Amino acid sequence: MRRGVTNLIALILVTAVAACAPPPVKVAPPAIQLPPPPPPPSLPAMPLPPGGAALSMTIPPVGLDGIRVTPNRGLSRDEQIWHFRAALNVAALNCQGPVWGQIATEYNKFIVIHKVLLSKTSKSVDREYVKRYPKQNGMRIRDTRMTDLYNYFALPPVRGQYCDMALRKLQEANQVPKAALPEYAMGSLADIDNVFVNFYEAYVKYERDLADWKMKYAPKRAYDPALNIMAPPVTTPSQPR
Repeated sequence: MRRGVTNLIALILVTAVAACAPPPVKVAPPAIQLPPPPPPPSLPAMPLPPGGAALSMTIPPVGLDGIRVTPNRGLSRDEQIWHFRAALNVAALNCQGPVWGQIATEYNKFIVIHKVLLSKTSKSVDREYVKRYPKQNGMRIRDTRMTDLYNYFALPPVRGQYCDMALRKLQEANQVPKAALPEYAMGSLADIDNVFVNFYEAYVKYERDLADWKMKYAPKRAYDPALNIMAPPVTTPSQPR
């Protein structure tokens, strides 16, 4: 009997101790490490004008024959010769440096070698303008056209190609027999003009590419019906530099 009471007391003590013990700590399972989300795709670079040209330019239109209408189109024989001389003159003024510095020397040789033909050509062009504009000052119109032509040949984005072409043409022209210069000048003027025509074609392509880029990637203006105005453009990820 006494032994049973002792066992009962021990059991009560064990139960009391167990009731006072803190509950077991639940260990959370390790968190699953998800990979970071992929970075947003970068935007294609915005197209830029060819040759570092201005962002906006007036491009000569295309004629009915599919060729751009430049100051060197639709000329008489003598006008083509004189425009060729003008192209070389502009190069002698604008093309500098170790290589292009030869252009001025070659140009001075050119006007000496072909001075008789160049003088006759200039007088012939004068007569053409006087006849072409009988009720206007033909000589003044010619001076204006020549100023425009000089500005045309001085287009900065094609300076490198233009100067290279002018140097080659001058070196060749100084070896051409005097009687053959007219035919050589007309063909060479077309070659020089193609430098500018090719640039204009590249610029038109840039304008198309830019319009396509803006349509796809430029920030869009959202319409706010509450204010009946166009809200500011929605921000898009910045373009990588």
